Amino acid sequence: MMKRCVLFYAAGILLVIAGCSSSKETVETQTVQPSGSPENEQHQSVAMQLFIDGSLKESKGQFAEAILDYQDALRYDHDPAIFFAMAKCYAQLRRFAPAAENAVRAVEHDPSKIEYRDLLAQIYLNSAQFDKAALEYRTILQIDPQNVAAAYTLAQLLEHVKPLEALELYNSLIARQGPTWEVLLQIAQLNTVLQRYDKSIEALEEMQKMDPSNLAVKQNLAEVYIRVKKYDKALVLLNDVLEKNPANIMLRATLADVYLQQNDWNSAKKELNTVLQSDSLDPDTHLRIGVAFYAQTLKDTLIIPEAIAVFKQYENKFPSDARPYVYLGVLHRGIKKDSVAEQYFTRATQSSNWNGDAWWQLGWMYFDKQDFKETISIMNKAKQYISDDFRIYMLLGIAYNRSGMNQDSRIALERAVELNPADLNALSSLGLTYDALTMHTESDTVYERALRIDPKFPLVLNNYAYSLSERGLQLERAEKMSRESLAADSLNPSYLDTYGWILFQKGKYSEALPNIQKAVDLGDASAVVMEHLGDVYAKLNRTDEAIKYWKKALEKDQNNAALKEKIAKGIM
Repeated sequence: MMKRCVLFYAAGILLVIAGCSSSKETVETQTVQPSGSPENEQHQSVAMQLFIDGSLKESKGQFAEAILDYQDALRYDHDPAIFFAMAKCYAQLRRFAPAAENAVRAVEHDPSKIEYRDLLAQIYLNSAQFDKAALEYRTILQIDPQNVAAAYTLAQLLEHVKPLEALELYNSLIARQGPTWEVLLQIAQLNTVLQRYDKSIEALEEMQKMDPSNLAVKQNLAEVYIRVKKYDKALVLLNDVLEKNPANIMLRATLADVYLQQNDWNSAKKELNTVLQSDSLDPDTHLRIGVAFYAQTLKDTLIIPEAIAVFKQYENKFPSDARPYVYLGVLHRGIKKDSVAEQYFTRATQSSNWNGDAWWQLGWMYFDKQDFKETISIMNKAKQYISDDFRIYMLLGIAYNRSGMNQDSRIALERAVELNPADLNALSSLGLTYDALTMHTESDTVYERALRIDPKFPLVLNNYAYSLSERGLQLERAEKMSRESLAADSLNPSYLDTYGWILFQKGKYSEALPNIQKAVDLGDASAVVMEHLGDVYAKLNRTDEAIKYWKKALEKDQNNAALKEKIAKGIM
């Protein structure tokens, strides 16, 4: 009788759960008398009246007062419905610890009652005990496999910890009740996170069929199309959304990105320029547009002035933001305005001394002009602010090497390799420096290490081949490596000289001549290359040409005593 009355009164009670508590507030009942005894019937009657009183107070929102009645009722009868009612009231009062304790008691008395387990699961959810909540929902599904609400909530709980199982649950809901908007949305989002873009597309396309005019779905679908490089489909959707919402500058910027992916610069530029005219353009989007223009300059230098204009607009609009300085510096270098470029690079290092790109570009500008002294000064200054950017130490080491300061070069390059053990330029430069210090064991070790990383890297092949040839070692292998470097860059004067010099070391003077001559004819040959060409002519008994190139070599290296002796004697 008690249970029938409880169900009647509980039917109209709305459960709202929030908050938390940790106090233990269950009430132990008195000893229940044998069934059918007059005293037991009297107790049930009292419990029923107290329960009715509590239910009425609960319906009025008087949850604390209702709990007192329920606690009194439990002194006469421990029907699970009373524990259930108390759990609901505690939950309404945001006191989740006693709410959970009473819900657990209700479940213990009637384990198959889904209503009790659902309440317990909700209490666990609201008190952030997600594992316990998931366990209750799993149990509910064992009792009632068709319980849609339990399956949906369990799937949401599992999304971050067991995403594949969550997807199985969502798909089972689709199979059971057909596609619904909420479930399809969860499937689409979860598959996108898992990078299962084909499945995400299927869900979003189904959502689009259900609501063809929904712009948010179209936009999300377009973004997933972009991820799988279905640019034509993405363009259709993006243009459709923009037609109805032309002021959406973020979407217009996305459309421009799609055009860029299709190498349609003119269409992309049209969209980007539209975005640039917006009064609501935020700094990040503006910078993103500038970077798009900058990237295009790498394909077409004619648009450098346009790219500069975009960044200048940014500079004027956001004068305290240093992010465009490096780009402006590089772009001005591209139009041979090094003095302006230097100003921007310097401003970047001053405002953002942590910016390795700024220091690198400033140092490289001077290195490119062969002003190694200034390069060394700049990179040493950069070291004061940046201790873990290998580029700083690599450029410093190379500048030291070019200045003949090989011990300093070794220290800097060893640090560069320590920071980035796989960088082939750093390894090659360190090998070259070890060579200059006649540390040939260390040099060979570095070159071999570099070739294990990339057996076809031309700079390493060339430098190692030259090192071996200078020592007269492994000339066959050196010649093979040199040919491979030339195959990668046939007009590199250094590579041509190396190949010619190896042939010279093998006594193939006629074959060596055209290679070293070509290295000189390409322009800006070093003293060493000039001397090599003179040596080849000397071996071919063409003394006049030999002296001519030895003298040119001496002009570049005036302290070379061996050259002076060759010129004086007219022979090697």
